[in-house]
Amino acid sequence: MKTKIALLIVMIAALLTFQASAGCGRWVVRENTDYLKDPLFDEAVEESTGHSTTANVAGKTNNDEDNATSAEEKANAIDIAGKWRFKLQSDLESTLDLILIQSNDRLQGYGTLADRGSGIPATATGIISKDAVSLEVKLSREEKDYRLDLTLVNDTLEGSYELYEGDRLALKGNATANKAAA
Repeated sequence: MKTKIALLIVMIAALLTFQASAGCGRWVVRENTDYLKDPLFDEAVEESTGHSTTANVAGKTNNDEDNATSAEEKANAIDIAGKWRFKLQSDLESTLDLILIQSNDRLQGYGTLADRGSGIPATATGIISKDAVSLEVKLSREEKDYRLDLTLVNDTLEGSYELYEGDRLALKGNATANKAAA
């Protein structure tokens, strides 16, 4: 029994003093580091992402023109957050109720597809540009994805959709959506 305890203590001590290979788990303290200006970190960022995305001290990147354009696009994006009822029309008509949450030019949401008398839970992700909306809606119980390309016209989203079953295009049709009453 005493040998087992002694062996256990030796193993714990060995684990505690073992340095992980490749420097993992070790802190490296450099006395000359200015944490806002670290050339080794900047070099590592440049090698992994390219020089155009390296941030400076003010938090701006070297490609300010690209950032200004994307910030302008985000500011001009339409606001479509809220509850929406989509009518998907082709040979059959389905209704999709979604609650959309918007963050700048990005969308996410959840809801229910009413199809042939049953409600199927769905999740949505998408992108918004000036007046166009692109949504991908995934059904949780089936391998079906709806891809919608819509335009905002007088508080109504209008456009088309494609239904994919797995990787195969199964159906195309028209889509319209109106904001549901709160």
